[in-house]
Amino acid sequence: MEAVWRERAGRLSQRPDFAEGEKGKLPVMVLGIGKERYGVDLPDVAEVLPLVRATPVPGAALVFAGVINVHGEIRPVFDLRRLLGMEMVQNAAPSRVILLRKAGREAGLQIDSVEQIVWIGPGDLESAEDGDAASSQRIPSKYIKRTAKGLLRLLSTEAVLGGLNT
Repeated sequence: MEAVWRERAGRLSQRPDFAEGEKGKLPVMVLGIGKERYGVDLPDVAEVLPLVRATPVPGAALVFAGVINVHGEIRPVFDLRRLLGMEMVQNAAPSRVILLRKAGREAGLQIDSVEQIVWIGPGDLESAEDGDAASSQRIPSKYIKRTAKGLLRLLSTEAVLGGLNT
Protein backbone atom coordinates (compact mmCIF):
# COMPACT_ATOMS: atom_id res chain seq x y z
CA MET A 1 0.00 0.00 0.00
CA GLU A 2 2.88 2.35 0.77
CA ALA A 3 4.26 1.89 -2.75
CA VAL A 4 0.89 2.97 -4.18
CA TRP A 5 0.89 6.12 -2.02
CA ARG A 6 4.48 6.97 -3.03
CA GLU A 7 3.68 6.50 -6.72
CA ARG A 8 0.57 8.68 -6.40
CA ALA A 9 2.49 11.37 -4.49
CA GLY A 10 5.15 11.35 -7.22
CA ARG A 11 2.54 11.77 -9.94
CA LEU A 12 0.76 14.60 -8.11
CA SER A 13 4.00 16.48 -7.47
CA GLN A 14 4.84 16.68 -11.20
CA ARG A 15 3.73 19.60 -13.32
CA PRO A 16 1.18 18.41 -15.87
CA ASP A 17 2.29 18.04 -19.47
CA PHE A 18 0.72 20.52 -21.83
CA ALA A 19 -2.00 19.08 -23.99
CA GLU A 20 -1.20 18.92 -27.70
CA GLY A 21 -3.53 21.86 -28.43
CA GLU A 22 -1.90 23.98 -25.71
CA LYS A 23 1.67 23.88 -27.07
CA GLY A 24 2.98 27.33 -27.86
CA LYS A 25 0.36 28.95 -25.65
CA LEU A 26 1.01 30.75 -22.39
CA PRO A 27 -1.04 29.80 -19.29
CA VAL A 28 -2.29 32.97 -17.60
CA MET A 29 -4.21 33.42 -14.34
CA VAL A 30 -6.91 36.06 -14.79
CA LEU A 31 -7.29 38.44 -11.84
CA GLY A 32 -10.10 40.88 -11.19
CA ILE A 33 -9.76 44.42 -9.84
CA GLY A 34 -13.19 45.96 -9.87
CA LYS A 35 -14.54 45.47 -13.39
CA GLU A 36 -11.08 45.29 -15.00
CA ARG A 37 -9.21 42.07 -15.77
CA TYR A 38 -5.47 41.49 -15.55
CA GLY A 39 -3.38 38.43 -16.22
CA VAL A 40 -0.23 37.08 -14.62
CA ASP A 41 1.91 34.28 -16.03
CA LEU A 42 0.82 31.11 -14.26
CA PRO A 43 4.40 29.86 -13.68
CA ASP A 44 5.01 33.04 -11.62
CA VAL A 45 2.12 32.25 -9.25
CA ALA A 46 3.43 30.31 -6.26
CA GLU A 47 0.17 30.16 -4.34
CA VAL A 48 -3.35 31.57 -4.13
CA LEU A 49 -4.02 32.39 -0.51
CA PRO A 50 -7.40 32.42 1.22
CA LEU A 51 -8.93 35.71 2.27
CA VAL A 52 -6.34 37.47 4.41
CA ARG A 53 -5.84 40.89 5.97
CA ALA A 54 -2.35 42.32 5.55
CA THR A 55 -0.75 43.93 8.59
CA PRO A 56 0.05 47.58 7.76
CA VAL A 57 3.67 48.73 8.01
CA PRO A 58 4.06 52.30 9.33
CA GLY A 59 6.08 54.51 7.00
CA ALA A 60 5.93 52.07 4.07
CA ALA A 61 5.24 53.24 0.53
CA LEU A 62 1.57 53.59 -0.41
CA VAL A 63 1.72 50.67 -2.85
CA PHE A 64 2.28 48.29 0.07
CA ALA A 65 -0.84 46.86 1.64
CA GLY A 66 1.34 45.48 4.45
CA VAL A 67 2.87 42.13 5.31
CA ILE A 68 1.46 38.64 5.79
CA ASN A 69 2.71 35.42 7.35
CA VAL A 70 3.05 32.68 4.73
CA HIS A 71 4.05 29.33 6.21
CA GLY A 72 6.02 31.01 8.99
CA GLU A 73 7.75 33.58 6.75
CA ILE A 74 6.86 37.26 6.45
CA ARG A 75 6.08 38.43 2.90
CA PRO A 76 5.32 41.95 1.62
CA VAL A 77 1.97 42.48 -0.06
CA PHE A 78 1.45 44.99 -2.86
CA ASP A 79 -1.99 46.48 -3.42
CA LEU A 80 -2.55 46.04 -7.17
CA ARG A 81 -5.13 48.81 -7.18
CA ARG A 82 -2.60 51.33 -5.79
CA LEU A 83 0.22 49.96 -7.90
CA LEU A 84 -1.78 50.68 -11.06
CA GLY A 85 -2.96 54.09 -9.87
CA MET A 86 -6.61 53.08 -9.72
CA GLU A 87 -9.26 54.70 -7.54
CA MET A 88 -9.13 53.33 -4.00
CA VAL A 89 -12.06 51.56 -2.40
CA GLN A 90 -12.47 51.89 1.36
CA ASN A 91 -12.56 48.28 2.47
CA ALA A 92 -11.20 46.98 5.78
CA ALA A 93 -12.33 43.43 5.02
CA PRO A 94 -9.81 40.69 4.22
CA SER A 95 -8.99 40.36 0.54
CA ARG A 96 -7.64 37.74 -1.85
CA VAL A 97 -3.84 37.55 -2.15
CA ILE A 98 -1.77 35.66 -4.68
CA LEU A 99 1.86 34.93 -3.89
CA LEU A 100 4.19 35.68 -6.80
CA ARG A 101 7.60 34.03 -7.11
CA LYS A 102 10.25 34.91 -9.67
CA ALA A 103 14.05 34.61 -9.57
CA GLY A 104 14.14 33.84 -5.84
CA ARG A 105 11.89 36.75 -4.86
CA GLU A 106 8.42 36.42 -3.35
CA ALA A 107 5.69 38.93 -2.67
CA GLY A 108 1.93 38.95 -2.34
CA LEU A 109 -0.39 40.80 -4.66
CA GLN A 110 -3.70 41.99 -3.17
CA ILE A 111 -6.54 41.61 -5.67
CA ASP A 112 -10.34 41.47 -5.71
CA SER A 113 -10.78 38.04 -7.29
CA VAL A 114 -9.20 35.14 -9.13
CA GLU A 115 -11.30 34.54 -12.23
CA GLN A 116 -9.88 31.64 -14.23
CA ILE A 117 -6.86 30.28 -16.06
CA VAL A 118 -6.72 30.92 -19.80
CA TRP A 119 -4.27 29.87 -22.51
CA ILE A 120 -3.05 32.72 -24.69
CA GLY A 121 -1.34 32.08 -27.99
CA PRO A 122 1.28 34.31 -29.61
CA GLY A 123 -1.31 35.57 -32.11
CA ASP A 124 -3.49 36.86 -29.25
CA LEU A 125 -0.78 39.16 -27.86
CA GLU A 126 0.17 42.72 -28.67
CA SER A 127 2.61 45.06 -26.98
CA ALA A 128 1.33 47.30 -24.19
CA GLU A 129 1.92 50.37 -26.39
CA ASP A 130 -0.52 49.01 -28.98
CA GLY A 131 -3.44 49.24 -26.51
CA ASP A 132 -6.00 52.01 -26.67
CA ALA A 133 -4.82 55.48 -25.69
CA ALA A 134 -7.24 55.87 -22.78
CA SER A 135 -5.98 52.82 -20.92
CA SER A 136 -2.30 53.48 -21.61
CA GLN A 137 -2.57 56.97 -20.11
CA ARG A 138 -4.15 55.70 -16.91
CA ILE A 139 -1.99 52.66 -16.18
CA PRO A 140 1.77 52.87 -15.70
CA SER A 141 3.19 50.93 -18.63
CA LYS A 142 6.09 49.53 -16.59
CA TYR A 143 3.67 47.12 -14.87
CA ILE A 144 1.87 46.06 -18.06
CA LYS A 145 4.05 44.04 -20.42
CA ARG A 146 1.48 43.00 -23.02
CA THR A 147 -2.21 43.10 -23.79
CA ALA A 148 -4.31 40.28 -25.14
CA LYS A 149 -7.48 40.18 -27.15
CA GLY A 150 -10.49 40.67 -24.91
CA LEU A 151 -8.93 43.66 -23.08
CA LEU A 152 -6.84 41.48 -20.78
CA ARG A 153 -3.69 43.28 -19.64
CA LEU A 154 -0.75 41.04 -18.73
CA LEU A 155 1.21 42.14 -15.68
CA SER A 156 5.00 42.06 -15.59
CA THR A 157 5.99 40.01 -12.53
CA GLU A 158 9.52 41.41 -12.79
CA ALA A 159 8.24 45.00 -12.56
CA VAL A 160 5.94 44.20 -9.64
CA LEU A 161 8.68 42.42 -7.70
CA GLY A 162 11.09 45.20 -8.67
CA GLY A 163 9.13 47.35 -6.22
CA LEU A 164 10.81 45.41 -3.41
CA ASN A 165 13.92 47.52 -3.97
CA THR A 166 12.09 50.78 -3.30
